[in-house]
Amino acid sequence: MKQLVFTLFFSFILYAFSFAQPRENKLQMSLGIQNGLSITIPDADEDLIDKVWKKYTKEYGKLARNKKAKEEFIEGAVIQSINGSNSMDVYVATEDNSITAFFDMKNGFLSSENYPKEFKGASEFMQEFSYEVQREKTRMDLEEEQDKLKKLNKKMGDLLSDNKSYHKDIEEANARIKKAEANIISNEKNQDLTKAEIANQTKAVEAVQQKLSKIGK
Repeated sequence: MKQLVFTLFFSFILYAFSFAQPRENKLQMSLGIQNGLSITIPDADEDLIDKVWKKYTKEYGKLARNKKAKEEFIEGAVIQSINGSNSMDVYVATEDNSITAFFDMKNGFLSSENYPKEFKGASEFMQEFSYEVQREKTRMDLEEEQDKLKKLNKKMGDLLSDNKSYHKDIEEANARIKKAEANIISNEKNQDLTKAEIANQTKAVEAVQQKLSKIGK
C-alpha cells in the first residue's frame, strides 16, 4: 500500500513539473543578443505552439512574421498584466517544443534586473500561455479519443444490426424447416395413398387384360 501511495505521489510530482517554469536567458534574435523568457512545453510541437500563440495574443495586435529571422512579432502591444497601458514590441521564436519571448520595453529589453515588476507579469503571462498550449493539446487528444469512441459505437451498432439480421435469418430458416417437415409428412401420407391407388389400378389393368385375352376363344 505504501509503495502504491509513493508511486502515485511520484507520478503527481512528475506531472506537476511537466509544466516547466519560464526561464530567463540571453539569446540571439533579429535585434541582436537580447534578454528573453523561454519556456518548454511537454508534448507540444512548433505548429501547435505557433497556433496557440496567434490565438493567445490576438487581442494585443497584429502578429507579423520575420521569415529571415524565423520570428513572429507584435508592434505596439499593450498587455496590462505586464506593462500596464504602456506599449511594447513582443518578439517570439519557436523551436521544437520551446518558445522564447522577447519584450522590447522601448528603453531596453525586459529583464528581472531592470524591470522586476514587469518581469513577474511577463513570467505569469508566459506560464499561462504554456497552460493554454497544454489545454489545446488535451482538447485535441480528447477529440481524437472521442472520434475513436464514435467509431467503436458505430462498429457496435453495425454488429448489433448484423446480429439482429442473423437471428431473423435463423427464424426464417426455422420456419422453412417446419414447413418442409410438414410437407414431408403430407408427402409420405400421399405416397401411401398413391401406393394403394396404384395397387388397385394394377388389378384393374390385369382384369381388363384377362378380358381381352379371352375374347374369341
